[in-house]
Amino acid sequence: MYSAEITQHLAEGSKFYATKDFSSAATKYADACEAYNKETGEDSAELLLLYGKALFQNGVAKSGILGGIGNEEEEENKEKEEKEEENDNFQFEDGVEEEAEEGQEPESQAEEGDDEKVEEESDFEAGWEILDLARSLFAKKVEELSSEESKLTIPYLKSDDEEPKNEYVVALKKLSETYDLLGEVSLESENFSQAASDLASCLELREKLYDPLLSALVSESHYKLSLALEFCVEDPESRQKAAEQMKLAINCVKSRSKNKEKEHSKETDDLLRDLEERYRELKKDPQEQFKAEQLNIIKGILGEAVESSSASETPQARTVAVNDLSSMVKKRKAKPNNANTKKPKNE
Repeated sequence: MYSAEITQHLAEGSKFYATKDFSSAATKYADACEAYNKETGEDSAELLLLYGKALFQNGVAKSGILGGIGNEEEEENKEKEEKEEENDNFQFEDGVEEEAEEGQEPESQAEEGDDEKVEEESDFEAGWEILDLARSLFAKKVEELSSEESKLTIPYLKSDDEEPKNEYVVALKKLSETYDLLGEVSLESENFSQAASDLASCLELREKLYDPLLSALVSESHYKLSLALEFCVEDPESRQKAAEQMKLAINCVKSRSKNKEKEHSKETDDLLRDLEERYRELKKDPQEQFKAEQLNIIKGILGEAVESSSASETPQARTVAVNDLSSMVKKRKAKPNNANTKKPKNE
């Protein structure tokens, strides 16, 4: 199918991808795409899909690395603050020198962080563009082979693992994979409306390819679509739609678990517990949640104020208050009876 040069690039790219060296894998798949274009004058949707997938995974890997660095820096800063608190007395000169030295580092670190963030974003952007090109090519192929659709029965495949033999189904499956990756790229890039659109297209295709109540891929699509819809704030009904998709994901998992072996039941129970928790959260009215949070904050502030007031009232102050009350009681003595009252002796 491919020339020796392209086959070599693919073999090397696959090896790098398997070892999670996604940057090198992306380079090799890019070389394969370029070689194919030179040989045929056209682009290969299959090769572009591999290239776009490697770019996406490279962006995700970099994002994870940056997150790890951030956590380490936070811990280091926390330790420094604790040390500074311990040595707070008579450490002014050393503290100033340390601040002066440290003041030079954050600038360079910030620049490096910005460069890495730009590179990470460029991986996602490039990945999305490559995958979108692959999508258009697969969609074109599906349209060209659409006459085959009438000969098929839904679902087209018996299981998630079945490899299709029909050319139309092959193209449709590749198109669904491409939509799924496009949705994931947009989720990572926080472009939630685009993610929702692509993941909805993926779900529509997967419901034709697989049995909706038995396919892990279909339940996965429901779950991802729910995530995207949850953050589509421009749509007032997005939260309700997200809850509906989460409920469908739960139904898929429950239906599928009936056919699973007992050894997998605990894993399924854990998954269902997580999904149902998310579903309950999505069903809550965000306005009511906000009001409840505000009320808790107010209660907390009032509680702190009462505690502060109680703490400021010292034992001495309490004693004075009691004495004042006693003096008031003394002033209200009953009028003395003149007959029984003894006059003080004159000295």
